[in-house]
Amino acid sequence: MLTIAADDILPVHMADALTGEAPFWEAARGTLWWIDIQGQRLLGFEPASGRMSSHRLPLMPGFVVSFAHHGLVLGLEDGIYPFDPETGVGGRLFAVEEDLPANRLNDGKTDPAGRLWFGSMDKTGNGAPVGALYSLTPDGALQRHRSEIRIPNAIAFSSCGRTFYFSDSRSQLVEAFDYDVASGVLSNGRAFARFTGGEHPDGACTDADGGVWIAVVNGSRIERRRPDGAVDLVVELPVSRPTMPMLGGRDGRTLFVTSQRRFLSTAKLKQETLAGQLLATRVPLCARAEVSA
Repeated sequence: MLTIAADDILPVHMADALTGEAPFWEAARGTLWWIDIQGQRLLGFEPASGRMSSHRLPLMPGFVVSFAHHGLVLGLEDGIYPFDPETGVGGRLFAVEEDLPANRLNDGKTDPAGRLWFGSMDKTGNGAPVGALYSLTPDGALQRHRSEIRIPNAIAFSSCGRTFYFSDSRSQLVEAFDYDVASGVLSNGRAFARFTGGEHPDGACTDADGGVWIAVVNGSRIERRRPDGAVDLVVELPVSRPTMPMLGGRDGRTLFVTSQRRFLSTAKLKQETLAGQLLATRVPLCARAEVSA
């Protein structure tokens, strides 16, 4: 098993995010977008120039992705909104759970057919299982696939598009499903990765060779797992609460990692000086083709 040591991890965007999350590599702009959930910010980092940006948001964000002909979009508390770096957040494109004002959206990825998959969860902090897992077509057809979710995470698609990954983080389990790209139907759900003790899976991404990269909260690491679930690479981190990995950069071989300052004590924050920053390192594997430059 290959290990990348924490000493090889570098901070590339110092933003002191309360909950840094949802890194997304936008090849067209050469930008790694990421969010600060409680800080209500969209953050941007351009590796080629080193330029950094910060955009205030009207509501808490849950993810940022490129969504079909809508371009760059944000999952905010009550729906999907377009975003332009020059003009900011536009009018809401699609409403989600308007009848549940105590919920917010969390974690989102697109499938090979252009559907947007994302979750919802309680935003008040009581941890109630009131969230759901959704898919949304570019023309606005919303479908609920699962209910009674606490914290939706690890949404990712295999490089071939035929496997869907998902976790309700409180369960400490990442599941894998067979996925029909044409119909958007999930089937044959099964355990893919289990965590124990105080460790929980958070965000995930996949690479061109079928590997699944999982952020392990309270584990200070990213695990790469083969399609059979076996761990073959570990990225050790200088932060205890990594939230999501993303492969990007011009050749797709830069691993970006977001992390969280929230929930860390004053003493822990003094130890983890890079908590809440965007971290990066080079890895010997490549991103899925659609996110490579």
